[in-house]
Amino acid sequence: MSLHLTLRDIPHFPPPWSYACVGRSNERRGRIATRRAFVELKLAFLRVAAEVPGEMGRHLQTLVRHASEPIELWLLHASLLAAVPKDLEPELGRAQQHRLSLMAALAQNYPDRAPGESR
Repeated sequence: MSLHLTLRDIPHFPPPWSYACVGRSNERRGRIATRRAFVELKLAFLRVAAEVPGEMGRHLQTLVRHASEPIELWLLHASLLAAVPKDLEPELGRAQQHRLSLMAALAQNYPDRAPGESR
């Protein structure tokens, strides 16, 4: 005697919660896009933090690495920009380049808020 059961023959399959996932591809795409934007923002912050020398640089890199929300990076941006050494400027304006890349990344994630503005 052989049983030829399929998963559909089993009562309560698929589980009721699985129907909640159907038709929400836009939400999933939105979450993926949000995550990508956060990762790009975090990478921009890490590139700038890598230019800060010494213990302060290592501390800022750790803070950036541990950030899990964009607001955490937003709160770090003033400290990070203040810590970028000014002597990088003669080297093709790297300090200014870092500043602009950080501002562009922040503007992309916070289009309604200018860096340096508080609410």
